[in-house]
Amino acid sequence: MKGIDSGIFARELMSNYLTALRSLKPKGDVNLKKILLKAHSKTVALGSSTACVVTLKRDRLCYANVGDNGFMVFRGKRLVYRSPTQHNFFNYPFLLGNWVQRGDIVVAGTDGLFDNLFSSEIEEILQEHGGRSYPQDLAWTITTVASMNSTSEDYDSPFAVAAESEGIELGLWVRKP
Repeated sequence: MKGIDSGIFARELMSNYLTALRSLKPKGDVNLKKILLKAHSKTVALGSSTACVVTLKRDRLCYANVGDNGFMVFRGKRLVYRSPTQHNFFNYPFLLGNWVQRGDIVVAGTDGLFDNLFSSEIEEILQEHGGRSYPQDLAWTITTVASMNSTSEDYDSPFAVAAESEGIELGLWVRKP
């Protein structure tokens, strides 16, 4: 984001994380994801950041990770685990942030929506209908297009494209409308 120092956001996020962590009872169970979400909700600086927190709980490694940072576990000097990168696509990691502005449209959905509509198709729907539609009308339009795509034999859905890139043949799958 232009003119925003994401370092300020990241430092405030981690400061809030430490505050939330210190407020726990000494022998209480530590849920790193919950603490990270609490810290994020208290962060007011503009910007965004990836985050990775790791701890040992007795003999268990626990972590909360968002984005393209992470951790590796080595046993006997050999890599046995590497946390997966979380990203939209190469070099565009998931971020925690404070950047939703008045007038923004948030589209939330199940895998049924995102398996059957590319983000570019949702953008087209919003560009066609976004300025003059009620939220429920936009939701209905998006859902209708996703449903039509799910039954079309000529449509290469995001799910089909992802399956193909993994070498999975969808002819073996039964599609549900």
